[in-house]
Order: sequence, then C-alpha cells, then structure tokens
Amino acid sequence: MKFTPKYIDQNVNVSKTHPLVEMAWLIGGLLVLVVVLYLILGFTAELAVTKIPIRAELQLGEYFADNFDSVDNPALQQRLQQLLETLPTESPLHQYDFIVQLVESDEINALALPGGHIVVFSGLLEQVASENELALVLAHELGHFAHRDHLRRLGRGLGLTLGAMLLFGEDSSAGRLATNLLLVSESRYSRQQESDADRWGLELLVACYGHAGGATDFFRRAARDAGSHIPYLMASHPHPDDRVRELQALIAAKGYPVAITESLREDLLTVGSEE
Repeated sequence: MKFTPKYIDQNVNVSKTHPLVEMAWLIGGLLVLVVVLYLILGFTAELAVTKIPIRAELQLGEYFADNFDSVDNPALQQRLQQLLETLPTESPLHQYDFIVQLVESDEINALALPGGHIVVFSGLLEQVASENELALVLAHELGHFAHRDHLRRLGRGLGLTLGAMLLFGEDSSAGRLATNLLLVSESRYSRQQESDADRWGLELLVACYGHAGGATDFFRRAARDAGSHIPYLMASHPHPDDRVRELQALIAAKGYPVAITESLREDLLTVGSEE
C-alpha cells in the first residue's frame, strides 16, 4: 500500500493570519492597555490626593527637595512669610512649614514640591521688577499647594513609573526610557491648574498689598519674548498673553484697585550675585 500524505487544513501551531497583521494587533492591544492604565492611575491619584494627610506629605518633602542643588535664602523666605501671614486663620496651608530655596540657574521658573518646599530659580529673580511681581509668583506657587496640584501630578507620575518597571523590568533600557519620558510628561501642571493658581495668587496678592498692581507685569514682559501662540498649543502653561487677559478680566470683575508697585528692596537685588 502506497502512503499518500494528506494536507492538514487546520493546524493550531500555524496561523493563517499575516505576521504583520498579528503584530499590528499586538501593538494596538499594548497601546490600549497603556491608555487604560494611564486613565486608571489618573483616577486613583485624584482620589488619593484628597485623602493624603499633610503630615504624611511632610515626610516625603525632604526626599524631593534633595533632588535640587538649592540653598536657603532669607530674603525670599521673608517675602513668603509676608504672604503666609495674610492667609485666613482657617487656611490648611498653616499646617505646612514652608521653606523657599534658591537654585542658581538661568531657567525662569519656580516649583512647588511636596512638604511645603518652594524652589525659585535665580533666572526668575533676574526678570521680576517689583516686590509685587515676586509676591504674585510666590502666591501662585502657594495656590498649587492650596489645590494640591503638586501631589496630583506626582501621584500619576510615580504610578506610571511603577507600571513601566513592571512591564519592561527595572533594569531594562526600555524601562528606563519609559520611566524618564513618563516623569517628564507628568512633571508639568495642566493649563487649567496654572490658570487656577494664577487666580488664587491674585487674590492673595490683593489681600497682602491692598491692590492688584504688578499682577500682569511679569507676564507682559514674558509675552514679548514668547512670540506666537503656536508653540504653546501643546504646552502645559497658557500663553503669557492669555494669562494677562485672564488676570485683567478677574481684576475688572472683582473691582480690584491697581496702584503703583513697590521697587525691589536691596536684599533681593543682591540675591544670586552673592551665591
């Protein structure tokens, strides 16, 4: 008897689907998983922020502050204390022991870190032209604490980092790359958070000085350097022109008076040059 092999139409080990199609499905499924994980982490972080007691946050503060090569600055601390004394007695911000520190850098920025740490870059101090402008910057950062924005961005960032480590491995190149990208993407506030902090800061500025003078000066100068709105379409910060318009609208709506600003005092004029 002659044996004639029969072609098997069904084989569990061989797929009839083209490999490129299978790869597309695999990549698509992975992307969906990442998006779902991102949304879940955002939702859980939002819930956790409202539950984290300030005492627990204070224990984490030193760890984040140590990531910056910063020094205590009495002049900045005095300006911050002036604002803190203006807060209502029932404000939860009184539970913090706020510390403002200076970092030597050309970056024009300030940061709110867990535990009541505020970092101011010397490049920002070179741009402010009055005590009122600096007060608004510090009040803006206090606004992030009041709204707990600094914890919201941190919660998702750390969660995403943990997810990347679980997916790719702690020591893998892909895991390290994903971690760096995720932390960078989560290290900024949203436009809405920035606008809310601007409004909160304006109210504290008026409470401190009795008027809104200087509230828009810093952003007006920044707008001249920023140029077109196009680069800001995907940015976390609103365009300075938009911030000026929002603050002006709020000043008009609240009927805040606008008076002459106070010149920077000598101790701030030497900040940075002595470091």
